[in-house]
Amino acid sequence: MNHRTLEQILADPISQALNPAGKQFMEARVLPSELNPFAKYDVKVVALIPFATFPHIKTVAAWQMMLEDFEGGLYEGKHTIVVDSSGNTAHAVVRLARAFGFKKVVTVMSSDVPESKTAILRAFGDFVDVRHAAKPAEAAREEGEKPGYYHLNQYGHRGNLRAHELYTGPEIVRTLGGDISQIAIVSIAMGSAGTVAGVGRFFKHAHSKTIILGVRPVLGEQVPGARDEKKIKSVVTLPWEESVDHLREVTRKESFARTRRLWSFIEPQPGPTSGLAWGGLDHLMSGYSSEQLEALSGKYAAFICPDDGRFYSGPILAELDPDQGTV
Repeated sequence: MNHRTLEQILADPISQALNPAGKQFMEARVLPSELNPFAKYDVKVVALIPFATFPHIKTVAAWQMMLEDFEGGLYEGKHTIVVDSSGNTAHAVVRLARAFGFKKVVTVMSSDVPESKTAILRAFGDFVDVRHAAKPAEAAREEGEKPGYYHLNQYGHRGNLRAHELYTGPEIVRTLGGDISQIAIVSIAMGSAGTVAGVGRFFKHAHSKTIILGVRPVLGEQVPGARDEKKIKSVVTLPWEESVDHLREVTRKESFARTRRLWSFIEPQPGPTSGLAWGGLDHLMSGYSSEQLEALSGKYAAFICPDDGRFYSGPILAELDPDQGTV
């Protein structure tokens, strides 16, 4: 059973590596004029990269959710943690589970998760039980009701959004020079909606005029790591609407093509939700008048790149013709 102390958790080497407190974990990549149609207005379009330091941005949320649960005594008598995820949250929980005293992890995923991501989890051997389900959230909830099991529900856990309010929001400001007034727009792909909710809360509480843009796939289409309007409504209970100023939808094909375009200029290479967030940002700004764009001169329009694109080579090859998304 779980008898870890907070001191033991904080001293664990994996925890020390993945605990976001006190870390500068985000880097900025300013898009060149080839990828920035608003360069003539001196608008700086920026890709925000958290996965140069962490494996992906879900590390931030997983740490905060698990820390809050531990401190709340929710892990007492628990030996197995269950998490439903499209891959990244599951990976973060697997990495942190031993530090928090768990003997086993059950991950429940949908069938569209790339094999390259599930293979990483299976490589942990018997410590991780990788499962697929038509309705992962429902299957994980049922599994978590077993004696000694605990279900980490990222779609309703307030620690998910608190993580991004505490850490990701301030990191965006630091990464972009420290002057919040110079950040015009932050575009964020929506999956659990924790990132957009937490970042939005941070900027709203700072009384910033920064526009928070939520981007999701077109209804009925799938982009790994993101959810369309129907899927968000079916599983997400976090209060994200109050933190988002605008919404945009982008097709799967465009998301993948934009991801490939980013690969020509951005290192490390980002994944499809990065192309999704960039597409939404481009759609929003394309609707601006010349006067609105001139008002953004010298300011940043940023989009978050949640994870590494190397895990998605298979889907991108299957989705795109050789000439699509090339520059």
